[in-house]
Amino acid sequence: MILFNDTKDDIEAIIFDMDGVLLDSETITIECWRRAAKEIGIAKEDIDEANTACMGTNINDTILYLDKRYKEKVEGFDGATFRKRTSALFVEMSEGKPVPLMPYAKECLESLSGKNIRIALASSTREAVVRKELEQVDLLKYFESVTTGDMVGHSKPAPDIYLKAAASLGIAPEKCAAVEDSPNGATSAIRAGMKCILVPDKLEPSKALRSHIWKELKSLKELC
Repeated sequence: MILFNDTKDDIEAIIFDMDGVLLDSETITIECWRRAAKEIGIAKEDIDEANTACMGTNINDTILYLDKRYKEKVEGFDGATFRKRTSALFVEMSEGKPVPLMPYAKECLESLSGKNIRIALASSTREAVVRKELEQVDLLKYFESVTTGDMVGHSKPAPDIYLKAAASLGIAPEKCAAVEDSPNGATSAIRAGMKCILVPDKLEPSKALRSHIWKELKSLKELC
């Protein structure tokens, strides 16, 4: 198992992000943001930049960012209304079907569950959505605890969600490894004092961030 190949430190728990790590939800989300933006006259390049900035953050921090970026720029803009529209489009586009799994997501969790290591989740998405989406693809059963964006005051890149996830297991953050796909998520885990395993999805880390990443993998297959 790659996790223990070159470290003397014992990892007692692995804490997974969900979107972009286990579920291929980011692909749908980006398209939803583009459609909602087009409806109110925001250019594709502009909203893609905003989406990148918000990737991995919870809904409250996302709304604050959107309002700051567009309130004076787009007449009548309201961040909460925009997010409601993107959520409605997400439901419409997915047509009630489960969000597709990322490659090797289920195989990875199944493999880890057979080892002497605890598994938890730390997702910036709301708890109701997280539990529903994980149940639809039969992944919820693998997690000892689920920590979500509506359980913390500040989402990624703040360390709050990972600190809370570690506390839910009763394990020190430095004894945990976090599996992330985005720069915001990786920064959150590192700030919490965890070892970060990065599996990039839509965004590549900066050179500065990459220097703090414990392991960078091409896919979850390397974690099985």
